[in-house]
Amino acid sequence: MGMSSYPNGWANGVLIKGMPLLTLYPGKQFWVNNSGVLPDGGIGGSDTNDGTYLKPLSTIDGAIGKCKANRGDIICVMPGHAENVASAGAIACDVAGVAIIGLGLGTKRPTISFTTATAAAITVSAANVTLHNMIFNANFADVAAAIVPTAANCTLSYCNFKQAGADLNFVDYITPSGAANTADGLTVDHCTGYHIDGSMNSPLNITDDLLDLVFTHNRFNTDNSAALAMILCATGKDLNNAYVAHNYYASLKTSGDILVDNDTTANDGWVAHNRAMHLDTGSEILADADGVGQFDNLGTGSVTASGYVLPAIDS
Repeated sequence: MGMSSYPNGWANGVLIKGMPLLTLYPGKQFWVNNSGVLPDGGIGGSDTNDGTYLKPLSTIDGAIGKCKANRGDIICVMPGHAENVASAGAIACDVAGVAIIGLGLGTKRPTISFTTATAAAITVSAANVTLHNMIFNANFADVAAAIVPTAANCTLSYCNFKQAGADLNFVDYITPSGAANTADGLTVDHCTGYHIDGSMNSPLNITDDLLDLVFTHNRFNTDNSAALAMILCATGKDLNNAYVAHNYYASLKTSGDILVDNDTTANDGWVAHNRAMHLDTGSEILADADGVGQFDNLGTGSVTASGYVLPAIDS
């Protein structure tokens, strides 16, 4: 890897948690930091700053406002950064082709807390936006959704969804919305979530037809009997060319579809290599999506038994 050509991009490539940002995102870099931990010579974050490493911005939305569409800009959010989302679109990802990259590990990853209103949400209305390595924290009861993509090719990777305490919860984590196929190409990869609140609905609630979903290597534990499927599709909506693979999902559901719940017959794609733990000792339907191929999915309705292939292997 070569040296940075900051502030005009990293032309020779750089890896952050395995992501080759320099070749994927050749635009400008903007820095966000309100943690109070400053580099030598740095000043506190403010949206009146120019957004350099030593003069960072204080909010992600302020950084988005400095980006140019489809230039390949990167917003680097420093470890320990924290901010609140108190309304729908308080952070509005409305500039196409921007990557918002959280720096830090564990609890030092940037934390976005959802407060004040059930409609509090990060909206993604521009195409080709990435959110990487962030913590999304529900700090209000029944927040409808943390992330609402209404544009194509939104990517969420290595993000964690959590609740701040009892009765502080998301209903859904991600809700692609808008007209049919507006959120096509949604990718959710290596994300995690743990919710014990009884109002938790689904990690991914799809409200209209969706093409090219990639939902891989995620680990979600809803730990309540009211939770619905890992991926819930609205009535009459198709899921086409979907790839749902290598996910782990735990739920206290006693009946109903566990991994994918869809009621149409015009679906296609793959549901493969997933693992599900639940309390349905009867029907044990992992994926109800006619037309979608199922391969090597294991499930169990018993906490004392290992999972077995569902549906049964074709003979």
